[in-house]
Amino acid sequence: MSTKKAIKSIKSQIEEKNHETALYEATALLKSLKKEEPEVPQVLCLRGLALNSLERSAEAEKCYAQAYKIAPGHPLATTALTKLYEKQKEWAKLCRFLETIVQETYNSNDREGCAKALQQLLVLRQQHGPEDRLIATLHLLLPSSPLVPLIRDIPAPAGTYTPLAAPLYPPMIATHVPTLPSPLPHALHLVSSLPLLMYLLVRQEHLIHTKLESDVKAARMKLGKKSEKETRRDVECDVLGGELGMELVELLKEVAAHPSVEESVRREVEIRECEFWRKLVGVLPVESARPGAPGAKAKPTKATAPPSDDSSIDLPPAPLFEHSSPPKPTKAEALSRAQALADGFILLKVGGPAEASYQFALDGLDQADIYYPLDLLHQYATLFPDSSLTAFIDDYCRWFKLPLPDPEEDDVGENADRPDGSAKKDEKKAKGHKAWKKKNGMNAKDRRRVRRTAGKEGTLEEDVEGEEREELVASMTKVLDKLPTSIFAHWVMAAISVHEEDWANAVAYAEKARILLRDLEGERGISMPITKSSLDTVLGLALVPYFPPKHHTRASRLLNGVLSTDQANTAARFARAQVFQYAGNWNEARKNFQKILDLPEPTEGSNVREEQQRRVAAREEVAWCLVNEGSLEGGREILEAIVQERDEKWEADGKKEGQDALIRARAWWRLGRTEWLIGDDEAKANAEEWFSASLRAMPTFAPSFTSLGVLYESASPPDAERAIKCFQKAFELDATEAEAAEKLARGYADEDEWALVRTIAMRVMEGEGGVEGVRGGEVLSGKERFAPKNGWAWKALGSTEMHYKNYAKAAQAFQIALRASPDDMSLYLLLGESYVKCGRHVAAIKTLERVLEVDSTNWMARYDIGDIQYELGNFDVAITAFEELVHEKPEEIGALGGLAQAQLAMGRKMVDGGFRERARTAFIQAIQVADRVLKLDRTWRAWGWKIVGDAAFEVGNLAGAIDEDVAEAALRSVMEWLVKDDEDKRSTVPGLGHPSTLLSAAVSAENFVSRSAVFAFAYRSYLLRDERSNVSMSALYDLATSLHALSQRTKDEKERRELVKSAVTTIRLALEKDAGDERLWNALAVLCTDGGEQVAQHAYVISLELYQKDPITWTNLGYLYLRLDDRELANQCFLKAQVIDPDYAKAWLGQGLLAERNKDRDHARGIFAHSVTLSAGALLECDLAAAALIFERYLTTQWLDIGELHQPAFALKRYVQQRPADSAAVHLYGLICERLGLIAEAVSAFERATTLLEEEFEATETTAIEIRYSIALANLGRARLAAKAYDEALSAYTNCWELIEGSQESQVSGLRVQVKLGQALAQCWLDETEASLELFQQSLDEAEGSGVPGLKEEVAVLLARTLWGMGAEGQEMAKSHLMECLSGDSPSLKVIATLGAIAISTSDDDLLEAVSSELSSLPAHKRAEDRADLAGLVLSTNSVIHGEVEEALSSLATALQTDPWNTEIRARLAKMYLSTGQTEDAANILLMDMRDTEGALVGLRGVSRVMNVDSDGFGEVQRGVRARPWEDRPWEELGWARGIMHESGIELGGETNEARIEAGEGAKKAEPHEDKDEVVTEREKDEWW
Repeated sequence: MSTKKAIKSIKSQIEEKNHETALYEATALLKSLKKEEPEVPQVLCLRGLALNSLERSAEAEKCYAQAYKIAPGHPLATTALTKLYEKQKEWAKLCRFLETIVQETYNSNDREGCAKALQQLLVLRQQHGPEDRLIATLHLLLPSSPLVPLIRDIPAPAGTYTPLAAPLYPPMIATHVPTLPSPLPHALHLVSSLPLLMYLLVRQEHLIHTKLESDVKAARMKLGKKSEKETRRDVECDVLGGELGMELVELLKEVAAHPSVEESVRREVEIRECEFWRKLVGVLPVESARPGAPGAKAKPTKATAPPSDDSSIDLPPAPLFEHSSPPKPTKAEALSRAQALADGFILLKVGGPAEASYQFALDGLDQADIYYPLDLLHQYATLFPDSSLTAFIDDYCRWFKLPLPDPEEDDVGENADRPDGSAKKDEKKAKGHKAWKKKNGMNAKDRRRVRRTAGKEGTLEEDVEGEEREELVASMTKVLDKLPTSIFAHWVMAAISVHEEDWANAVAYAEKARILLRDLEGERGISMPITKSSLDTVLGLALVPYFPPKHHTRASRLLNGVLSTDQANTAARFARAQVFQYAGNWNEARKNFQKILDLPEPTEGSNVREEQQRRVAAREEVAWCLVNEGSLEGGREILEAIVQERDEKWEADGKKEGQDALIRARAWWRLGRTEWLIGDDEAKANAEEWFSASLRAMPTFAPSFTSLGVLYESASPPDAERAIKCFQKAFELDATEAEAAEKLARGYADEDEWALVRTIAMRVMEGEGGVEGVRGGEVLSGKERFAPKNGWAWKALGSTEMHYKNYAKAAQAFQIALRASPDDMSLYLLLGESYVKCGRHVAAIKTLERVLEVDSTNWMARYDIGDIQYELGNFDVAITAFEELVHEKPEEIGALGGLAQAQLAMGRKMVDGGFRERARTAFIQAIQVADRVLKLDRTWRAWGWKIVGDAAFEVGNLAGAIDEDVAEAALRSVMEWLVKDDEDKRSTVPGLGHPSTLLSAAVSAENFVSRSAVFAFAYRSYLLRDERSNVSMSALYDLATSLHALSQRTKDEKERRELVKSAVTTIRLALEKDAGDERLWNALAVLCTDGGEQVAQHAYVISLELYQKDPITWTNLGYLYLRLDDRELANQCFLKAQVIDPDYAKAWLGQGLLAERNKDRDHARGIFAHSVTLSAGALLECDLAAAALIFERYLTTQWLDIGELHQPAFALKRYVQQRPADSAAVHLYGLICERLGLIAEAVSAFERATTLLEEEFEATETTAIEIRYSIALANLGRARLAAKAYDEALSAYTNCWELIEGSQESQVSGLRVQVKLGQALAQCWLDETEASLELFQQSLDEAEGSGVPGLKEEVAVLLARTLWGMGAEGQEMAKSHLMECLSGDSPSLKVIATLGAIAISTSDDDLLEAVSSELSSLPAHKRAEDRADLAGLVLSTNSVIHGEVEEALSSLATALQTDPWNTEIRARLAKMYLSTGQTEDAANILLMDMRDTEGALVGLRGVSRVMNVDSDGFGEVQRGVRARPWEDRPWEELGWARGIMHESGIELGGETNEARIEAGEGAKKAEPHEDKDEVVTEREKDEWW
């Protein structure tokens, strides 16, 4: 079938609605046709119709699209696709298809079809969106669109016009966007439409504004955010330099080029475009290495298809609708465009909003000087008369005498209307020539008009050289505040300030201009080397004379940079030469001045006159350099020529005063100085004449006054009055006249006028740069330091501050002075002294060591170092330093005084550390040195007796612990001098007499030392009787303190009362002098504590009213209340003292005593330990209290670890060494040593205690002392008995019995039993059996009569043990005594256990069975009281003897459960396990109690591990030996462990040599035994005896 017939058949099938058949035939036909055949599009469309009828829309769409792609513009395919999309409401696909139609009609120049499709597309986009695609479609109607030439001439259909109003531009609100009418006008009405263009422009600006704000807000909310300024700059760079910004630029250009736009709108658009590029220049980054340099074009971004909702159809591309991203401009491109637009505005003289563009162009000029293009400045002033810069330009032109802006046409026309000017002439004449000055309400243009009119009428008398200059500067300064970013304005002000010699403002303006220039270069990415060099020159010129030489380092750096690029810059060269002059480098300075003279003389230019003046000044400076180099004659010749030349010019100018006066005066002064340096009589006469000529030229020239003052001072004879007047005048005129100021300051310092010295020094510093650093910060800051020129001024200021005791400020001043004079050793000494006074001792030592590095013999530095070491507490170093000084100058009082004070302080330090002998040596040496001082200089008597008194007082406190004879020998010489010096016997003390009686009387060494302290203080109080109250009061206080201390040591009660009375009288005398001193009231309270508690309390209260923050007073009051048993008040006082000073140990001691009195012993123990720590062992009472509290537990409980007693023993040993007369402490020390097994030490302590108590008893004969003495004798007897000194023990017991035999005190009832028992044991060991038995019986009788429960049983057991060793008869007697004790209601457990041991020893089964039955039936509380586990020991031993090992283990395990913390039971059970080979069970039992890491179980635990072949157990055995080396058991365990290790073949790698030696030389050595049961049994038996 032919193709036509086949197509016809398909059509007929479709008409007959046989869609399946039609689809089949169309598909078959397509397979038979080639792609190039013309029928293919039609067949595809027919197939699509069939598919669409079968509701297979997707396949139908593909067929239509394929047909359209093969034959673009195919009517059937176009219609089918359009209807298909409309039916399915797939508007995005329909729009995409219409875009394809627009592209095809454009390609085929089908104007009508293109316009029709474009209109359909606009309608669909407005109805169904999206908006951005609608805007993109509207962009095709802009004048620059390629569609516009094709369709702009087509007439629009009738009735399609819809008005479209142009939006207001610029919009009133940036956030408001005008809306498009709906429906839109026909596309042909919108072609090249200005309203459409304006709408798109306003919309684009709105989009950019919204995008900027939203992106900035989002960026500011991120973590690690930048500052708002940086964030906005980055966002603007991305947005303005991106697609939105470039589209805005294109729209601005479109509007500006539109023929229908209004001129005002066009100008506004151009200005906005320029503003856009300026802003873009500021935010774009500088290109690092872009090819092509500035102006290089960036590659355009590849065009991309518009976003679409569908990607399934395949249609031809539509380039008209493809989006092409514009290239991102570079900074150079943006700058070029902004500069071009600004230049265009300037060329066209555009005013109004274009002011910023003018400023942009003005700032970008790379100028060599401040004379900017005058035409540009005039044009700016004319176009912007109300601008602040215009006002500045106006004043700028007047200052530099430049032409003002030309009159405007309206001014000329106004004057033309008035031919004779009569209308306003009278009014202006009435106002006078100052009418133009009325600036209020007038801008610059108005002021110029007024001034010009006044000039034409002859009423203007403007003199810029006169008063007008100040007004212009004030006006320009005020305007400058409104021009914060203008380089031009700041540069001009810097130049004017340099001209006016306002160096501070010149520096500030120049630095601001340089900062603005740097910011401008960074913002625009350009370099302006000419302007930078010029600004550096101005700044360098200002820095050189600005407080010279403070800023010369920075000035040199700037000027060197300028001269490296411009050798002909005479201003920079001149300033650089001046820097060399200030530095004293006259040769280099002369060379630089000469280079200026070697340059060609200028003949033209704006600054010819200035250059000529600079050349003349250079000649003068060359001459002055020659003078300072020593070429006096050559310099004088040149100076004479210059003086003559300037005087002639001055006379030619009519002798007018002005700037030349200073130049002439300086030249005359330099000539006079040259003559003065020549030095002969004629020259000096000429010098005086030239100085006077200088003052005639300028009466206020200060250097001439200074030189005249020096001349008068050096005259013969000197004219001091005229000289001082000249110096005063010079300093009044110029604070930088350092020579005059220094002479004035020295004179005032000699007269002690320190206020005037401070004033002069401060003025000199202000003239030199003040107290600010080089950058305006603190002068002492590391970055702000500078070397002052006049170091003497800072030295004077430091000395003044030292006088007024402002030591920190003095140190700062001396530090700055050292920068100027680093080799002045006196400054180092002063600085060291100031450091000491303000507490910086380490810095002071380093400073003084610097002096010694230069001069090792500097006596003052060495003395100061010794003094500083004394204040730091390094007394040994201080003593060494002072001894070296004394060796060099034996009679130097200052060195001797420092040595004595250091030795006294060293002694006190040694006392605190417990080094008694060292302390005594130091105190005696202090006394000896003080003796030397007293004999050398009588003016030091008060100080010397203070040292003697303090040292003797401290030695008296050490009495009993040192050899007092040495101290007495040292003090005897001093007392002899006192008797000799005190002729009127003023040192007599009531109750003691005169020191002469001390020397003649036979007193003990202890009393001699203490009394010497009293006499020394008494004589000192007499010497200071007429001094001011605090000094004499201090002397009386010392005397009262020494009297009180002596009263505590004397044994004569009468003398003691007299001493206390004298002390109270002395304190009352001190109170009469100063009743407001709280220390005196505290001392009075302490003195009255023993005799009058109420008076003491009253004195404490007054002391606290005077000063409530004294912890000593609060503590003393607390002790008073504790003594009165007012515990609540005592507690409050101690707590108050602790709050005031938490480190005051005595307050904590009182708190501990209070806790002990309240029976809170655990708390008291902790407080005592804390007080010992706080006092570092110096408060011995803390040691005593802690030791007594710890030992108290051992009086009630026998089974405590004696390891806790070691620390109290050490503390008490130290205590009794320092307080050997304290019988209670010595007695307690003996008891503790006895518990520790230190029998010899205990015997010694008890003997000392009995001796002391015997002396006390003989002195007082009180019952309390008698009882304490008796107890001490009983303890002594017991200790001697343990030491096997039986005769001595019997003697002690006998003495004790003699004391208590007839006593009825209840306290001695138990002591009677102990004495008789001790006597019995002593007689027993002396083999006096009968006497021993008799005494035992007496002991039993005393025990029975004492009424103490269990006491008789204890004695009976001891008697039984004694009788047991006397043979069979004694054993029977022992058994009978014990059986007699069983007759009571509640027999003693110890008695039962002892009978059990006897039964075991004698194999008495009946008795053993009875004992075992009795022990087994004991209640639990009885077994708990048996801490020694006597019952368990008997039962387990009995079981072992009968071969019942399991029963023995069970018995011990039961006992351990009853008392799980009993280490004896645990150890016994573990040994039983070990003896039966159950090593693991033994280890488990021992590991259950890991608290005992260094005690009794550690060695046994190690043995169990060794038996388990664990070599690490040997280390535990060794640790057990080190923990308890005084016991036998650890040594036995060590030997046992060694034997097991050797038998097992285990190397003792961890055993030290020391441990091996100890193991071999131990007290006992046990070896392994085969029959372990027998070993254990025998050991258990032996434990009873």
